[in-house]
Amino acid sequence: MPRRMMLSPPRLPAGLAPRRVPALLAALVAMVSVLLTSCDMLPVAVQTDAPALVGQDVRLTIIHTSDIHSRLLPYDFDPSFTDNGLGLADGMGSYGGIARIATIVNRERAKAGRVLHLDSGDCFQGAIIFNQYEGEAEVRLLSALGTNAAVIANHEFDLGAQNLANQYNAWGTYDLMAANYDFEDANLPWATGLETASLPSTIYDLDGLKVGVIGMANISSLNSIYDQSNSEGVRVLEPEDILPREISKLRTDNVDLVIVLSHMGLTEDQEMARTIPGIDLIMGGHNHVVTRPPLVVVNEETGQRVPIMHSGAFAKFVGRLDLVIRDGEILSFDSQVFPVDATVEEDPHIVDIIEEYEQGIEQSYNTDQIIGFACPPEENCDKLTRYGSTGGDSMLGNFTAEAMRSFPNVETEIALTNTLGIRADIPAGDITIDDIYNSMPFDNAIATMVLSGTEVQDLLDYVAYRSTERGCNAQAQVAGMSFDMICDPDDPHAENIVVNGVPLIMDSVYELATNDYIANGGSGFDVLERNTTKTFTGIAIRDVVIAEFVKYWSVPQSDADVCVEDGRINPIY
Repeated sequence: MPRRMMLSPPRLPAGLAPRRVPALLAALVAMVSVLLTSCDMLPVAVQTDAPALVGQDVRLTIIHTSDIHSRLLPYDFDPSFTDNGLGLADGMGSYGGIARIATIVNRERAKAGRVLHLDSGDCFQGAIIFNQYEGEAEVRLLSALGTNAAVIANHEFDLGAQNLANQYNAWGTYDLMAANYDFEDANLPWATGLETASLPSTIYDLDGLKVGVIGMANISSLNSIYDQSNSEGVRVLEPEDILPREISKLRTDNVDLVIVLSHMGLTEDQEMARTIPGIDLIMGGHNHVVTRPPLVVVNEETGQRVPIMHSGAFAKFVGRLDLVIRDGEILSFDSQVFPVDATVEEDPHIVDIIEEYEQGIEQSYNTDQIIGFACPPEENCDKLTRYGSTGGDSMLGNFTAEAMRSFPNVETEIALTNTLGIRADIPAGDITIDDIYNSMPFDNAIATMVLSGTEVQDLLDYVAYRSTERGCNAQAQVAGMSFDMICDPDDPHAENIVVNGVPLIMDSVYELATNDYIANGGSGFDVLERNTTKTFTGIAIRDVVIAEFVKYWSVPQSDADVCVEDGRINPIY
């Protein structure tokens, strides 16, 4: 059953000198001995009143994780410049791993008095362990960490809502939070399971300090869920419709602090803090960013300053936020972000659990199998990157799109796949099966369809629109075409579209290879969802990419455009 309360060890009363403790303990032992020898009653627990906190400065520590994305086992990657600035140094790999996270969580928990461990969701999807065990390992190990609460996020639905309900009900011991999902009207069998399992809000009594936590699950990506039943029967409630009610309920129960545990995204978190009164603190996720120090947003109605903390993604960091609270007001706060690298020892209890899953993966997948090299041995090459250096096309994006359109029994004129379907760079050197699963964890397959020239224009206009919202970073990768991506906030669109060397012809037709996720309208690709010529090939994109790496063996090659940026997507700000 989900845990509702975690009490910290009792503290010495103020003014009690340490040297008096042995004498007091001796007297207490003597008193208990007399009681036990003078009657036949068994000893019973003694109820003690919570300490009086009115007018007192009270310390609260929040340990924070988010967007672990199945990185339960350590993995290799090249830290970015931003990672370096946050303390994740080059050459300190492997990185991540839940056993290392456990060491940090337990260490920081031991240093604190009143403490909560909160997770901002997306523990599912991103490594081979999820493909094999469908979320069991993630829920079980998050529970083993002693996590108090985790909010439901979009990737928790990646194998369906029924799978989420099954895994949590079998393994979850933390509070699963979602105030803004209403399963009540659904007739589907999983709806009752999730409605029963998840809580809109809960209260933790931490040695007299009452902390209310409200879960705000992801909304923006709910239309991206591709399982046929995920988005059916779930009524999404907007923050302004649900938060005031939950805040009022918690205040009626005399909580000292209201925390929103969010997977809404940083922009949405700032909007909630700015417009909805009564929130004291937001612990968020979804955008894979670290806010150090936490952002502070002033509520426009009350003038209250609301801290917002995000702690990164992919098991690279664990956040800690220390608060000083008096009579329900945050007087001050301090934050730390701890990098998860090879210098952190692995917690032996967690190692024992995860070894069960690791052995199963090794039996099912030859994860260390080398399928190619990120560059020829004689060349000094860098990693293969998921993002382009200019915000346009990328090395892995071009490689993937070209592989999709040229694969036997596909062989289309053009290809387009979403950039976020590629989740990680591939380090220089040997390319293994594990590298491919880390980079391409989704089980997407190729879909083909016929588009008119007008539909191609609409498709690339939408890519420009989505990319403009994200800093003019291309949200799709293409093959067989090139275009200027105009990131004008008032009129985002595509210009100068060229298909295989010929300018786009509006009344012509073109055969497209894409992935089944966006073909079904994922990430808002309505122009593809509306198309009635779709064919679902069942050919896994990850298998296509593996075959392409095996084919070239050493990539990129200096004498061929195999895995390089070539400017086919040209961002114009």
